[in-house]
Amino acid sequence: MTAYVVSGDESLIGLELTSLVDRLVGDNDRTMMVEDFDLADEGTQAGNIADALGTVPLFTERRIVVLRNVNAAPAELLDLVVTAVAGRVDEVDVVATVTGRQPKAFADVMKKASAETIGASVGTRQDDRIQWVEVHFVEAGLTYAPDVPRMVANWLGGDQARLAGLIQTLLSTYGENARLVRSDVEVFLGQAGSVAPWDLTDAIDRGDTPGALVMLHRFLGDGDTHPLQVLALLANRYAQMMKLDGRGVRSAADAVALLGGKEFTARKVLEQYQRLGSSGVARAMSHLAAADVDLRGGKEWPDVLVMEVLVGRLCQLVPARGGRVTSRRASS
Repeated sequence: MTAYVVSGDESLIGLELTSLVDRLVGDNDRTMMVEDFDLADEGTQAGNIADALGTVPLFTERRIVVLRNVNAAPAELLDLVVTAVAGRVDEVDVVATVTGRQPKAFADVMKKASAETIGASVGTRQDDRIQWVEVHFVEAGLTYAPDVPRMVANWLGGDQARLAGLIQTLLSTYGENARLVRSDVEVFLGQAGSVAPWDLTDAIDRGDTPGALVMLHRFLGDGDTHPLQVLALLANRYAQMMKLDGRGVRSAADAVALLGGKEFTARKVLEQYQRLGSSGVARAMSHLAAADVDLRGGKEWPDVLVMEVLVGRLCQLVPARGGRVTSRRASS
């Protein structure tokens, strides 16, 4: 018997759960093999869960019992579920989903069952997102051209939960044996998903003007983000670089001491400051100030144009790959 706990981002748990259960079911009849219980549902009966976990399956070699929203279960129901999991028969696999902290009693019983934990999350780096798409394509039985995962990752933006629907559409249209090329997938991509702040700032940090402009339009195209909000985001980032100026900061630990927050974020700010140098950061702040004036009526330009010019100017400040300015003297 095997046990699994799927935990992490609530919007992604369903996708990871579907992939896992599909793998466990294989070519068998899902309707005969899987019993699904939502512990947050008031109508869920502990007796039914106990029967599913404690009864040998009649028509299949194994049974898979899915326990959703364990963390939302009422205390009385949870106690009965813990007892049922502890006494389950060997022919039953249990799969639980948890958001937030896992209840201790349930965590203990799953630990005794040697449960495998599956994280429902995606890294912040673009390579992590592409790899995440590749993993789910492979698990779904899809084969694809090399450029497809990157295209899909860019389309998803921060809305990774949409991948499940895309995969189901591709499977129903082409089947598992077709090799998908870019055009096969593009026809099913609707409006691009939202983007996270670091999608834009990372592209600017690389000096990737086309990529940064795409991220900018994704930001402004969601209907919820005003150009002044994007300006504030960028101004805050360069203000953090200004805090490092003249402080002799050379390590991420030193940057954290000045900026606070997480070491990963502080390291990125430090590395970009070292690329731009004092004069580069000063020019960036000048561009940001000019854009602020222009957005408030200084130029009779559309807001989007003001932001496009700003992003282009910020990207142009980044030295060519391998270039780095680390002091006031070197940057003058």
